[in-house]
Amino acid sequence: MAQEENKKNNNLIFILIILALLGVIGYLLFNNNKKSETIEEQEKTIVLKNDSLASKVAELEGLQLQYHSLQAQAAQLGQSNDSLSAKIAELDNAIASLKKGNAVNINKLNAQIESYKKDLLAKEAEIMQLREENKNLSATNDTLKQDKVVMNDSINNLRSVRSDLQQKYELASILKAENLKVTVINPKAKELSEDEYKIKNVDKVKVAFTLGDNKVAPKNTKVLYLQVIEPSGAPLFDSSLGGGFFKTSDGKEIPFTEKQSIDFTNTNQAVSFVYDKGSEYKVGTYTIKVWQDGNLIGTSAFTVK
Repeated sequence: MAQEENKKNNNLIFILIILALLGVIGYLLFNNNKKSETIEEQEKTIVLKNDSLASKVAELEGLQLQYHSLQAQAAQLGQSNDSLSAKIAELDNAIASLKKGNAVNINKLNAQIESYKKDLLAKEAEIMQLREENKNLSATNDTLKQDKVVMNDSINNLRSVRSDLQQKYELASILKAENLKVTVINPKAKELSEDEYKIKNVDKVKVAFTLGDNKVAPKNTKVLYLQVIEPSGAPLFDSSLGGGFFKTSDGKEIPFTEKQSIDFTNTNQAVSFVYDKGSEYKVGTYTIKVWQDGNLIGTSAFTVK
């Protein structure tokens, strides 16, 4: 009976020993697995050296050059891109860190490189789209410039036509002194109408005419100028007798003998000047000219013998 009890105790001890061994083995296996995971993580984070270091640095520098190229292209297109500058600065820091030999997570570095590549593709697409938009805008600008040239030509043509019409209007609005007749008044206040006049019979000179029909000319006040030109070619004018100077349509300033203002009504109205020279006339032929707005509108002559 005692022998059986000892046998049972031995079996129990044996089982306990086995269980203890299994526990130790389990612990060792668990601990070994944790160490393997730690080693794996440590293997992922290493210090790049030699060829691996140079390769990654060169790859990052290549990406940075591409960013610089895109930045230059954007500038040529008149655009500034802060995100490109940020990426270039970011790559500067990464490259500097690698060159110093700092520890780096290979997986994270490779993932970051792939991210840069995708970003570059997106940025290149944006630049291409911007270039195309600028090309279309340039074409539109060229079209607008051509349209502007055509418009300017049209405006210049209109101005030319307007100027021509204005000139024609101004010419058409010039009055005409029709039926212009020159007579003299002798010292006895008698009006004489002859081909030639004796000096003693010429006291005053009368110039009479009618203003011809003109539907273009505005109905307003017109200033008419009379010139009595001596046989020598010198116009008679005396400021004390109403004489003075006026400008012709070509800008010349010439003397006039007398002037008067009339209200033009376009009714073939009669107009007359009576000029009193106040002194004896010279022998010869005198020329009579009538002007309006600087334009000669009638001429005649009379002779003194």
